[in-house]
Amino acid sequence: MNPLIRAAALAGYEQQASEAGLSADAQLRRVGLSLAVLHEPDRLIPYPDMIALLEQSAAASGQPDFGLRLSQRQGLEILGPVAVIAENAIDVAQAFALTGRYMFVHSPAKRMSVQPVPGGRWIDLCFDIELEPRPPCVQAIELALGVMVRCAHMLGQGEFTPHEILLPHPRANGSTQHEQMLGAPCRFNQPQAAVRLAARDMRRPLHGSNPMLREMAQRYIDTQFIEPSKPLSDRVRQIVQRLLGTEQASHHTVSQMLAMHPRTLQRRLLEEGTNFEKIKDEVRRNMVESLMRGPEPPSLTVLMAMLDYADASTLTRSCRRWFGVPPKALRTVFEQGAG
Repeated sequence: MNPLIRAAALAGYEQQASEAGLSADAQLRRVGLSLAVLHEPDRLIPYPDMIALLEQSAAASGQPDFGLRLSQRQGLEILGPVAVIAENAIDVAQAFALTGRYMFVHSPAKRMSVQPVPGGRWIDLCFDIELEPRPPCVQAIELALGVMVRCAHMLGQGEFTPHEILLPHPRANGSTQHEQMLGAPCRFNQPQAAVRLAARDMRRPLHGSNPMLREMAQRYIDTQFIEPSKPLSDRVRQIVQRLLGTEQASHHTVSQMLAMHPRTLQRRLLEEGTNFEKIKDEVRRNMVESLMRGPEPPSLTVLMAMLDYADASTLTRSCRRWFGVPPKALRTVFEQGAG
């Protein structure tokens, strides 16, 4: 497996390399990348190549804190659609929780989580890189921590600063900029990489956030990206639930949204013990039961439209197969079951 990362993670690299006396083009070519990737933020590049680039640049420039310096040129915007979600969260806690949840969009090898510190006063924004084998990645870790600190400042509107920064590696010889650039005491040789913040600051509301915009960004990611840890059948189910009633909940449309060939989608679903039509049928059944159990069940005409059924006979056959009764008897059946 060769995990990828959006090239936006190298934002500012060309300028940083130039200031350090390096040729960005030459450094990129040494790890098999081209200068063009710096101008295509959504392009996917091998994450191990980026890590190697940062380590190599630090050694060649004589700047053991090269990654940290680069972080000063980046912010939440490098995360693309994930940034829209974070910026429109209810509060700082939700912003970081959702960023961690959707970090796989930026790179499936990056992990960010929120962990409470015993005692309740502090929380840790933890960061990790999941690669096997794991290469030297001091620069990539410091780059990530630096960006996390800048994001915390931005989300908190400059009203709070980190309590301390935890780094899993020793302080490099000649490196004296960490505290100044990160704005907090740094502790090295720690069990994990983390930015430690006051728990009370996590409850700060994000002024000007737009819940509708956040939900739109989440829907976009949920339909356009597959979370590596989630079964494909769950992703298909999510998409079908959203498309039913639009006459777009077809095998072909869902395949396109998942960037798969329809045959590939069907094959992978079969490997999970299901298929597209079975998932769509289950979604329809669950929708009917939920609607008919509600306080104001829809008319049969509306129900047909919501399920994308072309005629009443198809709805009737489905209801008899699912519940053993025709649609008109569903309300009575569910009321009796509740009683």
